[in-house]
Amino acid sequence: MVAAQYAPASEVQTLEQAQQRLYPGLRLTPADFKLSPEQFAQLKAEYKVPSFRPAVKAWRVEGGGWLFLDQVYGLNDVVTYLVGINDDGRLRGIEVLSCADGYCDMYDAKSPWRARLMQVTHGRWDPVERVPVVAGATQSCTHVAEGVKKMLAIHARFLPGP
Repeated sequence: MVAAQYAPASEVQTLEQAQQRLYPGLRLTPADFKLSPEQFAQLKAEYKVPSFRPAVKAWRVEGGGWLFLDQVYGLNDVVTYLVGINDDGRLRGIEVLSCADGYCDMYDAKSPWRARLMQVTHGRWDPVERVPVVAGATQSCTHVAEGVKKMLAIHARFLPGP
Protein backbone atom coordinates (compact mmCIF):
# COMPACT_ATOMS: atom_id res chain seq x y z
CA MET A 1 0.00 0.00 0.00
CA VAL A 2 1.31 3.43 -0.97
CA ALA A 3 0.23 6.64 0.71
CA ALA A 4 0.15 9.71 -1.46
CA GLN A 5 0.02 13.18 -0.07
CA TYR A 6 -2.69 15.34 -1.59
CA ALA A 7 -1.67 18.90 -2.39
CA PRO A 8 -4.66 21.14 -3.04
CA ALA A 9 -4.15 23.78 -5.68
CA SER A 10 -3.84 27.43 -4.75
CA GLU A 11 -4.98 30.09 -7.14
CA VAL A 12 -2.15 32.56 -7.50
CA GLN A 13 -4.04 34.89 -9.81
CA THR A 14 -6.93 34.87 -12.25
CA LEU A 15 -6.52 34.37 -15.99
CA GLU A 16 -7.39 38.03 -16.57
CA GLN A 17 -4.82 39.24 -14.03
CA ALA A 18 -2.09 37.10 -15.60
CA GLN A 19 -3.00 38.28 -19.10
CA GLN A 20 -2.72 41.90 -18.01
CA ARG A 21 0.65 41.31 -16.38
CA LEU A 22 2.05 39.93 -19.62
CA TYR A 23 0.31 42.32 -22.03
CA PRO A 24 -1.04 45.30 -20.05
CA GLY A 25 -3.83 47.20 -21.76
CA LEU A 26 -3.66 45.24 -25.02
CA ARG A 27 -6.60 43.51 -26.67
CA LEU A 28 -6.40 39.72 -26.80
CA THR A 29 -8.22 37.81 -29.51
CA PRO A 30 -8.96 34.12 -28.86
CA ALA A 31 -7.05 32.00 -31.39
CA ASP A 32 -7.33 28.40 -30.16
CA PHE A 33 -6.18 25.75 -32.61
CA LYS A 34 -5.43 22.06 -32.80
CA LEU A 35 -2.21 20.45 -33.99
CA SER A 36 -2.62 17.81 -36.68
CA PRO A 37 -1.67 14.25 -35.67
CA GLU A 38 1.55 14.66 -37.66
CA GLN A 39 2.41 17.98 -35.97
CA PHE A 40 1.61 16.55 -32.54
CA ALA A 41 3.87 13.54 -33.11
CA GLN A 42 6.62 15.79 -34.50
CA LEU A 43 6.42 18.09 -31.47
CA LYS A 44 6.90 15.22 -29.04
CA ALA A 45 9.57 13.45 -31.08
CA GLU A 46 11.74 16.42 -32.11
CA TYR A 47 11.52 18.49 -28.94
CA LYS A 48 11.26 15.64 -26.45
CA VAL A 49 8.63 17.33 -24.31
CA PRO A 50 5.53 15.81 -22.74
CA SER A 51 2.40 16.78 -24.62
CA PHE A 52 -0.95 15.55 -23.43
CA ARG A 53 -3.33 16.93 -26.03
CA PRO A 54 -3.09 18.46 -29.48
CA ALA A 55 -5.49 21.29 -28.57
CA VAL A 56 -3.77 24.64 -27.95
CA LYS A 57 -5.46 27.42 -25.95
CA ALA A 58 -4.12 30.68 -27.37
CA TRP A 59 -4.73 34.39 -27.90
CA ARG A 60 -3.29 36.76 -30.49
CA VAL A 61 -2.10 39.99 -28.95
CA GLU A 62 -3.00 43.36 -30.41
CA GLY A 63 0.13 44.80 -32.01
CA GLY A 64 1.91 41.43 -32.12
CA GLY A 65 2.65 38.50 -29.91
CA TRP A 66 0.92 35.40 -28.64
CA LEU A 67 -0.32 34.17 -25.30
CA PHE A 68 -0.67 30.45 -24.50
CA LEU A 69 -2.41 28.74 -21.58
CA ASP A 70 -0.91 25.41 -20.59
CA GLN A 71 -0.82 22.88 -17.77
CA VAL A 72 1.88 20.49 -16.61
CA TYR A 73 2.11 18.00 -13.80
CA GLY A 74 3.94 19.08 -10.71
CA LEU A 75 4.93 16.61 -8.03
CA ASN A 76 1.47 16.30 -6.47
CA ASP A 77 -0.65 18.61 -8.57
CA VAL A 78 -1.19 20.34 -11.89
CA VAL A 79 0.47 23.70 -12.52
CA THR A 80 -1.57 26.05 -14.72
CA TYR A 81 0.35 28.90 -16.32
CA LEU A 82 0.44 31.41 -19.20
CA VAL A 83 3.35 31.91 -21.58
CA GLY A 84 3.73 35.16 -23.50
CA ILE A 85 5.81 35.04 -26.68
CA ASN A 86 6.66 38.06 -28.80
CA ASP A 87 6.44 37.93 -32.61
CA ASP A 88 10.23 37.55 -32.81
CA GLY A 89 9.94 34.28 -30.85
CA ARG A 90 11.40 35.65 -27.62
CA LEU A 91 9.78 34.66 -24.37
CA ARG A 92 7.97 37.68 -22.96
CA GLY A 93 7.03 36.14 -19.66
CA ILE A 94 5.48 33.38 -17.62
CA GLU A 95 2.63 33.79 -15.19
CA VAL A 96 1.45 30.97 -12.92
CA LEU A 97 -2.29 30.83 -12.30
CA SER A 98 -2.45 27.88 -9.91
CA CYS A 99 -0.15 25.33 -8.31
CA ALA A 100 0.10 23.14 -5.20
CA ASP A 101 -0.55 24.95 -1.98
CA GLY A 102 2.80 25.85 -0.41
CA TYR A 103 4.80 25.70 -3.66
CA CYS A 104 3.56 28.80 -5.46
CA ASP A 105 6.21 31.12 -4.06
CA MET A 106 8.89 29.38 -6.14
CA TYR A 107 7.27 30.97 -9.20
CA ASP A 108 7.83 34.50 -7.87
CA ALA A 109 8.82 36.93 -10.61
CA LYS A 110 12.13 37.66 -8.84
CA SER A 111 13.20 34.05 -8.34
CA PRO A 112 16.53 32.96 -9.87
CA TRP A 113 14.75 29.93 -11.35
CA ARG A 114 12.36 32.11 -13.28
CA ALA A 115 15.06 34.56 -14.35
CA ARG A 116 17.07 31.68 -15.79
CA LEU A 117 14.05 30.42 -17.72
CA MET A 118 13.37 33.90 -19.12
CA GLN A 119 16.61 33.68 -21.11
CA VAL A 120 15.47 30.77 -23.30
CA THR A 121 14.35 30.82 -26.91
CA HIS A 122 13.00 28.21 -29.31
CA GLY A 123 15.29 25.25 -29.73
CA ARG A 124 16.25 21.85 -28.56
CA TRP A 125 17.66 22.83 -25.15
CA ASP A 126 17.39 20.46 -22.20
CA PRO A 127 15.09 21.71 -19.42
CA VAL A 128 16.88 19.56 -16.83
CA GLU A 129 20.20 21.25 -17.64
CA ARG A 130 18.67 24.70 -18.09
CA VAL A 131 16.66 24.97 -14.89
CA PRO A 132 18.51 25.06 -11.59
CA VAL A 133 17.47 22.66 -8.86
CA VAL A 134 14.89 24.16 -6.51
CA ALA A 135 14.80 22.28 -3.22
CA GLY A 136 11.43 20.60 -2.84
CA ALA A 137 10.17 21.69 -6.26
CA THR A 138 12.65 20.40 -8.83
CA GLN A 139 10.08 18.25 -10.62
CA SER A 140 7.52 21.07 -10.89
CA CYS A 141 10.12 23.57 -12.12
CA THR A 142 11.44 21.10 -14.70
CA HIS A 143 7.94 20.38 -15.98
CA VAL A 144 7.12 24.07 -16.32
CA ALA A 145 10.40 24.51 -18.23
CA GLU A 146 9.38 21.62 -20.52
CA GLY A 147 6.03 23.34 -21.04
CA VAL A 148 7.72 26.63 -21.94
CA LYS A 149 9.95 24.76 -24.39
CA LYS A 150 6.83 23.18 -25.91
CA MET A 151 5.06 26.54 -26.28
CA LEU A 152 8.14 28.12 -27.89
CA ALA A 153 8.25 25.20 -30.37
CA ILE A 154 4.54 25.55 -31.15
CA HIS A 155 5.02 29.29 -31.70
CA ALA A 156 8.03 28.75 -33.97
CA ARG A 157 6.75 25.80 -35.98
CA PHE A 158 3.00 25.26 -35.77
CA LEU A 159 1.08 28.54 -35.57
CA PRO A 160 -1.98 28.68 -37.79
CA GLY A 161 -2.09 31.19 -40.64
CA PRO A 162 -3.60 34.68 -40.28
